[in-house]
Amino acid sequence: MNFLEKDLEQIIMEASDEQLQERGLDEMRGRRFQQLRIGNYGIADIVTVERSSEPNWNETRMIPYLHINVYELKKNKIGISAFLQALGYAKGISRYLDARNFKHRIKYTITLIGSNLDLESTYCFLSDFDLGDRFSLYNYTYSYDIDGINFTYRSDTSRTVEGFNLENL
Repeated sequence: MNFLEKDLEQIIMEASDEQLQERGLDEMRGRRFQQLRIGNYGIADIVTVERSSEPNWNETRMIPYLHINVYELKKNKIGISAFLQALGYAKGISRYLDARNFKHRIKYTITLIGSNLDLESTYCFLSDFDLGDRFSLYNYTYSYDIDGINFTYRSDTSRTVEGFNLENL
């Protein structure tokens, strides 16, 4: 069987949040939109929107915000081009909300999902840096076998071969 990107997308869209969490995909929360056209910025595979809140450390009240997660799915390797593609969608959503005078606090997440992670290009450096309190990046790989689909969160974003000569230290 030839597993396609659209198959991955359909599985994710048809599963419940709980089913996805059981399979290792923890980030899927909120209302889901599939193949969302974002003006001339393109068509995002999946976007979720969730209303949430966080504590305000100066006061006792909670501060509401909108959490928008842009998912870019790849059949194969995820890397810098997938990140930039998803970043463009996030920018388009941001511009759309600005044009509609949306004044609430917004947090953006980009979640990239593919069969493997590009650890040879400069993409592997990106997730080591703090991207601020309003933007997050997550990488997941998936495997599809007789037991179905499983997702693995990937925080191991160092080069496969680092080239250090540790014997001379």
